[in-house]
Amino acid sequence: MRHPEALDHPPASTPRPSPGLAPPHPLLLWPLVATGITAISCASILIRLADAPALAIASYRVGIAAVVLLPWYLFKMPANHCWNRPILGRTLLAGCFLALHFAFWIRSLQLTSIASSATLVSTTPLFVALFDRCCLRRRLPRYAWSGILLVVAGSMIIAENDFHFSPEALLGDLLALAGALAAAGYLLAGRSVRHTLNLTAYVLGAYSTAALFLLPLNLLSATPLTGFSSQTYLVFVLLAVVPQLIGHTTFNWTLGFLPATTVAVLILGEPIGATLLAYLFFGETISLMKALGLLVVGAGIFQVATTSSKA
Repeated sequence: MRHPEALDHPPASTPRPSPGLAPPHPLLLWPLVATGITAISCASILIRLADAPALAIASYRVGIAAVVLLPWYLFKMPANHCWNRPILGRTLLAGCFLALHFAFWIRSLQLTSIASSATLVSTTPLFVALFDRCCLRRRLPRYAWSGILLVVAGSMIIAENDFHFSPEALLGDLLALAGALAAAGYLLAGRSVRHTLNLTAYVLGAYSTAALFLLPLNLLSATPLTGFSSQTYLVFVLLAVVPQLIGHTTFNWTLGFLPATTVAVLILGEPIGATLLAYLFFGETISLMKALGLLVVGAGIFQVATTSSKA
């Protein structure tokens, strides 16, 4: 006899699609996932070009995205988007986690090495998987676990032991780990909402909440929100449109069809795209060890994607 809680939390291997939506064909799903990965890969490149504090960058990124989405939501507002207290609460929770993720991660990039930050943030799928296993009693396929471990191992190879032991770098490393935990909460909260809530309604709610959550943090920390260069304001807009509206929204869409753990691993294609973009735009060289790490990360993502397609 099945435990009553199992009825509320179906196994990760058989995710339920969002109401009114059929799971897309793999020939459509995976190209869109690749587009999402490419979009979020631009984030680290754009952040490097923004001459602004971390909290300001995070605030403009989600704030502009929410403003762009609002007219579309009002124009296409569905009659049955299922807003109720539990759904609203989980959407607000997802937005708070998203705000914390950006605040921690962007600040981490300013304190420690990119390699160290990327390695610690790459633990996101482990936190999601552990939560699923320990709290929701969901069983992940063996191949999904092996894919997760490949991604983490590849990220560690990319880091090339580039961990610093100064107090500032240690704080950056801890912030990156906090960013991974926040990202896990964001994905898990979004997964529970996307079963019942329209995509536009959810992302508008999450992005707006993130922007409103970050505003008092800016004020309390005396972080300036104005007085930046024209280039920095342009970067803010590009961050909102490309990695946020295109990238994050794509992965929020996939939460309606794929387990949160799978989505967390797929998002980790970002280091591959970011490394290639850094090579193209900044001429950063790719060492042999980093290339090996990228291949291992790619193998892990392919492993998880293949497992999800067969689920």
